[in-house]
This record gives sequence, structure tokens and C-alpha cells, in this order.
Amino acid sequence: MASTGAAALADTIFAEIIESRVLEEVRPANTSRDFLWFAAKGPSQVASFGTWGDGGAASALTDDLSSIDSTVLSDTQASATATGKGFRVDITDFVREINVADTYALASRQVSAALAEKWETDVSAMVDDFSNVTTAASTLTPVDLLAAVSALEQRDIPGPYVGYLSPKQTGELRVEIATTTAQYESGGRNAGLVSPFTNSGMFGTYMGLPIYQTSLVATTSSLIGGAVFAAGQALGAYEVLPMRLETQRDASLQSMEFVGSHWYGLVEVADTRGQTVKSAA
Repeated sequence: MASTGAAALADTIFAEIIESRVLEEVRPANTSRDFLWFAAKGPSQVASFGTWGDGGAASALTDDLSSIDSTVLSDTQASATATGKGFRVDITDFVREINVADTYALASRQVSAALAEKWETDVSAMVDDFSNVTTAASTLTPVDLLAAVSALEQRDIPGPYVGYLSPKQTGELRVEIATTTAQYESGGRNAGLVSPFTNSGMFGTYMGLPIYQTSLVATTSSLIGGAVFAAGQALGAYEVLPMRLETQRDASLQSMEFVGSHWYGLVEVADTRGQTVKSAA
């Protein structure tokens, strides 16, 4: 007796079913822009950030007839030059019609994410360049992090401070805090540091120090280089044209162009107002 199986009706069976929901690509976390010093935009490609020099302490007078000598003040500046960054994706009319996903939405998100990743890459490249460095013996511990904070305090750097670390470094902090009863209490002040990783780039707050994380933090000579620095003082940004996403129809290629651009410059404004924090990669 003959039975009808799948092979017999192969021409009327779908070869495969593709889910309309497609996972987004994995990208490094983006941090807040709040800890940068943004220059006011003006009719120039270059913006300079000034810093006053320390005139020193006042001198004691011999008596009421003593003349007070004039002190010459000084200043320094660091400049950021705005340059362009761009990313483009073209979606053909044909692929838009036959793809299970919303390809226009996909292209928009990819372009925006690419520009954001470039920004974060450039910020990360600066944080391991501070001349003053705290280096952990191996993995990063809360003691190492607080030593970096203390180094800033000993240089009389005004706050607020912010931490900028690699997820490996923050992961090591989390383990140390969670396993050392003297530093961690379940549900206590540091409980937020053992929460799962999110894509916001905000790790948590330790001893009053807000900590951001991204895998774009640089690794040099087998050492990861995060930092603790004075927010709004150590690092500067000059943004001439903010991140923008535009579309343009190309009729001859029967496609829609998704074009992203961003014109900015970044600079280390005050080296002494930051402390690089290094640990084993």
C-alpha cells in the first residue's frame, strides 16, 4: 500500500521558514556625553579650551609699608579640530520588497549605530592617554579604583569625577565587591553594581563615583586603559555638525540611500585632571 510522504509533495512545501524578527547586531555600549566639555559652535573648524595657570600663594608682608609685587598670570590652551565621519547604506527597491524585515528601518539603525560607535571609539582613545597612571597588580579591584580617585584629590582636582572602564574591569569590580563582605551588602549601597550589563553604557555608582563602561576602551601592551577624570574638565569636544541621518533616492540604481554624517573634534584639555586606570587585559 502506497503512502504519500513529504518527498512526494516537495514542490508544495516551503523550503524553509524565516522569522520576520531578526536579532540586531552586537555593538559596543555607548556612554553618556555628559562628562565631556562641549565648546560653543562658531564660524571655525577649530575650538580652543583655555586653562588658567596657578599664580601661587600670597606672600607675607613685612609691615604696613611693604609693597606688594605684581604677579604675572599665565594660561594654556588645547584645541580640537572638527573633521567629518560618515557611513552609508543603499537599499534596493527589489530587496525591500522580498526581505522579511523592514530593510529601511534596518538601514537607518545601522547608520546611526555606526556613527555612535565611531564617536565612542574616539572618546575611548583619549582616556588611556593621561600621564598620571594607576596600574593594578592584575585584575582591577575597588582599592585600585579608589587609589585613582585619591590621586586626583591629592592634585586638588575639583570634582565631580567620573569613571570610564572596560566591561572586563567593571566585571572584576563586580566580583570583588560581591565576594568581599566588607565592601558589599545584599541590597545595600553597592547592590546596583551587580546588576546585568545593559547597552546604556552606565555600569553603576561606587563610593559616589559614577562609572561608565564600553568594550572600546583601549588595550595596549596587554593592559586595559580605562580612567577616572574630572567631568566637564579633562576632555573637550567641538561639535560643528551633530550626528545626522538623511535619505536620498537614486532612481538610476533603483535604491534608497541612507547617509549618516558627523563633524566633530575631541581633545584632552587638562592632563592633570585625569588618571588612567590600567589592569590586565
